[in-house]
Amino acid sequence: KHGHDEHGDERDHHIWLDPKNARAMAHEISEVLGATDPDNAARYEANARALGERLDSLTAKIRQTLEPVHERPFIVFHDAYQHFERSFDLKTAGSITVSPEMVPGAERVSGIQRKIKELGATCVFSEPQFAPRLVQVVTQGTAAKSGVLDPLGTEIPNGPDLYFTLLHNMAESIQTCLSPKR
Repeated sequence: KHGHDEHGDERDHHIWLDPKNARAMAHEISEVLGATDPDNAARYEANARALGERLDSLTAKIRQTLEPVHERPFIVFHDAYQHFERSFDLKTAGSITVSPEMVPGAERVSGIQRKIKELGATCVFSEPQFAPRLVQVVTQGTAAKSGVLDPLGTEIPNGPDLYFTLLHNMAESIQTCLSPKR
């Protein structure tokens, strides 16, 4: 499981949220496996190619899902979505906290509420592994809805489709929360 201890800097370490990064990782893994196990190198390469095709299909579906809402600003619980946002041209208005272990103070919460109103942020996303109370406080007195994003797949059963389900679910959650009708 991914921990959040490494969030001491401003970088977004959630690189798997961009399918291009997943493709690059799969390619590198297949290269290393092929060099280590030359008898099965062709199989590793074929698997990486097949994965790449599935990633292309997933990316196209996500783009189609998010196209109607990609210009609508939203706020995330913590700054973990830069790779996904860039990959799918989403307009985040910021995050409540840089690290989930750092609880923002009253001044920060007030600033976020102002930002929601000024930018017309449509949605504020929480995460299943953290208490949603902070998101409820931040959205109080605004027109923003709340939604849930799960960048770690904590609610998804392990299995060969976990990654695809993870990205699909994130896209669906964003689309649902940012859509005008709900």
